[in-house]
Amino acid sequence: MQIIDRYSYCNRLRTVDPAQKAGLAILTLALCLVLDRPAVGLLAVLWMWALACWRAGLPAPLFGRLLLAEGFFLLLAAFGVALTIGNVAPVASLWRAAVGPWWLSFSRASVESSVALATRALGCTAALNFLALTTPLTDLTDLLRRMRVPSLLVELMTLIYRFVFTLLESLIRIRSAQECRLGYSGFRRGTASAAILAGHLFWDAYLRGKRMQVALDSRGYSGELRLLPLTYRGDSELIWLGAGLCATLLLARVLV
Repeated sequence: MQIIDRYSYCNRLRTVDPAQKAGLAILTLALCLVLDRPAVGLLAVLWMWALACWRAGLPAPLFGRLLLAEGFFLLLAAFGVALTIGNVAPVASLWRAAVGPWWLSFSRASVESSVALATRALGCTAALNFLALTTPLTDLTDLLRRMRVPSLLVELMTLIYRFVFTLLESLIRIRSAQECRLGYSGFRRGTASAAILAGHLFWDAYLRGKRMQVALDSRGYSGELRLLPLTYRGDSELIWLGAGLCATLLLARVLV
Protein backbone atom coordinates (compact mmCIF):
# COMPACT_ATOMS: atom_id res chain seq x y z
CA MET A 1 0.00 0.00 0.00
CA GLN A 2 2.87 2.38 0.71
CA ILE A 3 4.24 1.85 -2.80
CA ILE A 4 0.83 2.52 -4.34
CA ASP A 5 0.41 5.67 -2.25
CA ARG A 6 3.87 6.93 -3.18
CA TYR A 7 3.38 6.48 -6.91
CA SER A 8 -0.09 8.05 -6.78
CA TYR A 9 1.63 11.32 -5.82
CA CYS A 10 4.54 10.96 -8.27
CA ASN A 11 3.09 10.41 -11.74
CA ARG A 12 2.42 12.59 -14.77
CA LEU A 13 -1.36 12.43 -14.29
CA ARG A 14 -1.22 13.66 -10.68
CA THR A 15 -2.59 17.14 -11.50
CA VAL A 16 -5.28 15.91 -13.92
CA ASP A 17 -8.88 16.23 -12.73
CA PRO A 18 -9.71 13.02 -10.82
CA ALA A 19 -13.15 13.02 -12.44
CA GLN A 20 -11.49 12.23 -15.79
CA LYS A 21 -9.40 9.38 -14.37
CA ALA A 22 -12.28 7.97 -12.37
CA GLY A 23 -14.57 8.24 -15.40
CA LEU A 24 -12.06 6.35 -17.55
CA ALA A 25 -11.69 3.61 -14.94
CA ILE A 26 -15.46 3.28 -14.41
CA LEU A 27 -16.04 3.20 -18.18
CA THR A 28 -13.52 0.38 -18.57
CA LEU A 29 -15.01 -1.51 -15.64
CA ALA A 30 -18.54 -1.17 -17.03
CA LEU A 31 -17.50 -2.33 -20.51
CA CYS A 32 -15.74 -5.40 -19.08
CA LEU A 33 -18.88 -6.33 -17.15
CA VAL A 34 -21.38 -5.62 -19.93
CA LEU A 35 -19.52 -6.99 -22.96
CA ASP A 36 -18.42 -10.15 -21.06
CA ARG A 37 -15.84 -11.62 -23.45
CA PRO A 38 -12.34 -12.88 -22.60
CA ALA A 39 -10.84 -10.78 -25.39
CA VAL A 40 -12.46 -7.64 -23.96
CA GLY A 41 -10.99 -8.28 -20.50
CA LEU A 42 -7.50 -8.95 -21.86
CA LEU A 43 -7.65 -5.89 -24.10
CA ALA A 44 -8.72 -3.76 -21.13
CA VAL A 45 -5.68 -5.01 -19.21
CA LEU A 46 -3.39 -3.98 -22.08
CA TRP A 47 -5.04 -0.56 -22.31
CA MET A 48 -4.74 0.14 -18.59
CA TRP A 49 -1.16 -1.11 -18.52
CA ALA A 50 -0.22 1.09 -21.48
CA LEU A 51 -1.93 4.17 -20.02
CA ALA A 52 -0.30 3.66 -16.62
CA CYS A 53 3.17 3.21 -18.09
CA TRP A 54 3.15 5.47 -21.15
CA ARG A 55 0.76 8.25 -20.13
CA ALA A 56 1.32 8.33 -16.37
CA GLY A 57 5.00 7.39 -16.46
CA LEU A 58 4.74 4.50 -13.99
CA PRO A 59 7.22 1.58 -14.07
CA ALA A 60 5.89 -1.31 -16.14
CA PRO A 61 7.06 -3.99 -13.64
CA LEU A 62 5.09 -2.28 -10.87
CA PHE A 63 1.78 -2.63 -12.70
CA GLY A 64 2.70 -6.18 -13.68
CA ARG A 65 3.48 -7.23 -10.11
CA LEU A 66 0.16 -5.86 -8.89
CA LEU A 67 -1.73 -7.74 -11.59
CA LEU A 68 0.24 -10.91 -10.87
CA ALA A 69 -0.59 -10.81 -7.16
CA GLU A 70 -4.28 -10.15 -7.84
CA GLY A 71 -4.37 -12.65 -10.68
CA PHE A 72 -3.26 -15.41 -8.29
CA PHE A 73 -6.45 -15.00 -6.24
CA LEU A 74 -8.52 -14.79 -9.43
CA LEU A 75 -6.93 -18.02 -10.60
CA LEU A 76 -8.03 -19.77 -7.40
CA ALA A 77 -11.58 -18.50 -7.89
CA ALA A 78 -11.59 -19.55 -11.55
CA PHE A 79 -10.35 -23.02 -10.61
CA GLY A 80 -13.25 -23.36 -8.17
CA VAL A 81 -15.71 -22.39 -10.89
CA ALA A 82 -14.21 -24.82 -13.43
CA LEU A 83 -14.13 -27.79 -11.04
CA THR A 84 -17.32 -29.84 -10.78
CA ILE A 85 -17.87 -32.22 -7.85
CA GLY A 86 -20.64 -34.80 -7.92
CA ASN A 87 -21.54 -38.32 -6.84
CA VAL A 88 -22.40 -39.41 -10.40
CA ALA A 89 -19.81 -40.01 -13.11
CA PRO A 90 -20.00 -37.16 -15.67
CA VAL A 91 -20.91 -38.19 -19.19
CA ALA A 92 -19.12 -35.49 -21.20
CA SER A 93 -16.07 -33.91 -19.61
CA LEU A 94 -12.58 -32.80 -20.56
CA TRP A 95 -11.09 -34.52 -17.50
CA ARG A 96 -12.51 -36.57 -14.65
CA ALA A 97 -11.23 -38.52 -11.69
CA ALA A 98 -12.84 -40.53 -8.90
CA VAL A 99 -11.97 -39.65 -5.30
CA GLY A 100 -13.78 -42.07 -3.07
CA PRO A 101 -17.53 -41.80 -3.73
CA TRP A 102 -17.09 -38.42 -5.49
CA TRP A 103 -16.23 -37.50 -9.06
CA LEU A 104 -14.05 -34.49 -9.91
CA SER A 105 -14.37 -33.22 -13.46
CA PHE A 106 -13.80 -30.29 -15.80
CA SER A 107 -16.42 -29.75 -18.49
CA ARG A 108 -16.09 -27.49 -21.51
CA ALA A 109 -18.87 -25.20 -20.26
CA SER A 110 -17.33 -24.82 -16.78
CA VAL A 111 -13.88 -24.08 -18.20
CA GLU A 112 -15.30 -21.46 -20.56
CA SER A 113 -17.22 -19.86 -17.68
CA SER A 114 -14.12 -19.77 -15.49
CA VAL A 115 -12.01 -18.20 -18.26
CA ALA A 116 -14.67 -15.56 -18.91
CA LEU A 117 -14.92 -14.81 -15.18
CA ALA A 118 -11.14 -14.54 -14.71
CA THR A 119 -10.53 -12.28 -17.72
CA ARG A 120 -13.48 -10.03 -16.90
CA ALA A 121 -12.35 -9.66 -13.29
CA LEU A 122 -8.75 -9.05 -14.38
CA GLY A 123 -9.85 -6.25 -16.72
CA CYS A 124 -11.84 -4.61 -13.92
CA THR A 125 -8.89 -5.01 -11.54
CA ALA A 126 -6.55 -3.36 -14.03
CA ALA A 127 -8.91 -0.38 -14.31
CA LEU A 128 -9.00 0.04 -10.53
CA ASN A 129 -5.21 -0.32 -10.37
CA PHE A 130 -4.86 2.50 -12.89
CA LEU A 131 -7.07 4.74 -10.75
CA ALA A 132 -5.28 3.84 -7.51
CA LEU A 133 -1.79 4.37 -8.96
CA THR A 134 -2.57 7.75 -10.53
CA THR A 135 -4.96 9.34 -8.01
CA PRO A 136 -4.10 9.92 -4.32
CA LEU A 137 -6.74 9.75 -1.63
CA THR A 138 -6.92 13.53 -1.25
CA ASP A 139 -8.06 13.82 -4.87
CA LEU A 140 -10.59 11.03 -4.48
CA THR A 141 -12.10 12.60 -1.37
CA ASP A 142 -12.32 15.93 -3.16
CA LEU A 143 -14.11 14.21 -6.04
CA LEU A 144 -16.54 12.53 -3.64
CA ARG A 145 -17.33 15.88 -2.01
CA ARG A 146 -18.04 17.37 -5.43
CA MET A 147 -20.38 14.44 -6.08
CA ARG A 148 -22.30 15.34 -2.87
CA VAL A 149 -21.38 12.13 -1.06
CA PRO A 150 -22.25 12.48 2.66
CA SER A 151 -19.35 14.04 4.50
CA LEU A 152 -19.50 11.40 7.24
CA LEU A 153 -18.65 8.62 4.78
CA VAL A 154 -15.83 10.66 3.21
CA GLU A 155 -14.28 11.46 6.59
CA LEU A 156 -14.54 7.86 7.78
CA MET A 157 -12.81 6.70 4.62
CA THR A 158 -10.04 9.26 5.11
CA LEU A 159 -9.46 8.37 8.76
CA ILE A 160 -9.50 4.62 8.14
CA TYR A 161 -7.04 4.99 5.26
CA ARG A 162 -4.73 7.06 7.45
CA PHE A 163 -4.94 4.56 10.30
CA VAL A 164 -3.91 1.74 7.98
CA PHE A 165 -0.49 3.34 7.48
CA THR A 166 0.02 4.30 11.12
CA LEU A 167 -0.90 0.83 12.35
CA LEU A 168 1.28 -0.76 9.67
CA GLU A 169 4.19 1.31 10.92
CA SER A 170 3.51 0.19 14.49
CA LEU A 171 3.21 -3.42 13.31
CA ILE A 172 6.62 -3.31 11.63
CA ARG A 173 8.25 -1.67 14.65
CA ILE A 174 6.79 -4.11 17.21
CA ARG A 175 7.54 -7.18 15.08
CA SER A 176 11.14 -6.05 14.57
CA ALA A 177 11.55 -5.69 18.34
CA GLN A 178 10.09 -9.18 18.87
CA GLU A 179 12.36 -10.74 16.25
CA CYS A 180 15.41 -9.16 17.89
CA ARG A 181 14.40 -11.00 21.07
CA LEU A 182 13.83 -14.33 19.24
CA GLY A 183 10.08 -13.95 19.58
CA TYR A 184 9.41 -16.16 16.54
CA SER A 185 12.05 -18.84 17.05
CA GLY A 186 9.46 -21.60 17.49
CA PHE A 187 5.82 -22.34 16.84
CA ARG A 188 4.67 -21.91 20.45
CA ARG A 189 6.75 -18.79 21.00
CA GLY A 190 5.69 -17.39 17.63
CA THR A 191 2.01 -17.90 18.47
CA ALA A 192 2.43 -16.15 21.80
CA SER A 193 4.33 -13.27 20.13
CA ALA A 194 1.60 -12.90 17.50
CA ALA A 195 -1.04 -12.69 20.25
CA ILE A 196 1.00 -10.04 22.07
CA LEU A 197 1.43 -8.15 18.81
CA ALA A 198 -2.34 -8.17 18.15
CA GLY A 199 -3.04 -6.91 21.67
CA HIS A 200 -0.53 -4.07 21.36
CA LEU A 201 -1.95 -3.06 17.99
CA PHE A 202 -5.48 -2.95 19.39
CA TRP A 203 -4.36 -0.80 22.32
CA ASP A 204 -2.31 1.44 20.02
CA ALA A 205 -5.29 1.95 17.71
CA TYR A 206 -7.49 2.84 20.68
CA LEU A 207 -5.01 5.39 22.04
CA ARG A 208 -4.43 6.95 18.62
CA GLY A 209 -8.16 7.29 18.04
CA LYS A 210 -8.65 8.88 21.45
CA ARG A 211 -5.81 11.36 20.88
CA MET A 212 -7.17 12.23 17.44
CA GLN A 213 -10.64 12.89 18.85
CA VAL A 214 -9.16 15.19 21.53
CA ALA A 215 -7.12 17.03 18.88
CA LEU A 216 -10.18 17.51 16.65
CA ASP A 217 -12.34 18.73 19.53
CA SER A 218 -9.69 21.23 20.59
CA ARG A 219 -9.71 22.68 17.08
CA GLY A 220 -13.48 23.18 17.02
CA TYR A 221 -14.47 20.06 15.10
CA SER A 222 -18.18 20.26 14.31
CA GLY A 223 -18.70 17.09 12.29
CA GLU A 224 -16.89 18.00 9.06
CA LEU A 225 -13.22 18.22 8.14
CA ARG A 226 -12.73 21.43 6.16
CA LEU A 227 -9.89 21.41 3.66
CA LEU A 228 -8.51 23.93 1.19
CA PRO A 229 -10.01 23.58 -2.31
CA LEU A 230 -7.78 21.84 -4.84
CA THR A 231 -7.20 22.94 -8.43
CA TYR A 232 -6.78 20.51 -11.33
CA ARG A 233 -6.19 20.69 -15.06
CA GLY A 234 -8.14 19.07 -17.84
CA ASP A 235 -6.49 16.62 -20.21
CA SER A 236 -8.03 16.46 -23.66
CA GLU A 237 -5.64 13.69 -24.70
CA LEU A 238 -7.01 11.46 -21.96
CA ILE A 239 -10.52 12.01 -23.31
CA TRP A 240 -9.46 10.90 -26.79
CA LEU A 241 -7.67 7.89 -25.34
CA GLY A 242 -10.85 6.97 -23.46
CA ALA A 243 -12.82 7.16 -26.70
CA GLY A 244 -10.26 4.93 -28.40
CA LEU A 245 -10.44 2.46 -25.53
CA CYS A 246 -14.22 2.31 -25.75
CA ALA A 247 -14.14 1.80 -29.52
CA THR A 248 -11.55 -0.99 -29.41
CA LEU A 249 -13.37 -2.86 -26.64
CA LEU A 250 -16.64 -2.67 -28.57
CA LEU A 251 -14.83 -3.84 -31.71
CA ALA A 252 -13.31 -6.77 -29.80
CA ARG A 253 -16.80 -7.74 -28.64
CA VAL A 254 -18.12 -7.75 -32.21
CA LEU A 255 -15.20 -9.55 -33.85
CA VAL A 256 -14.45 -12.19 -31.20
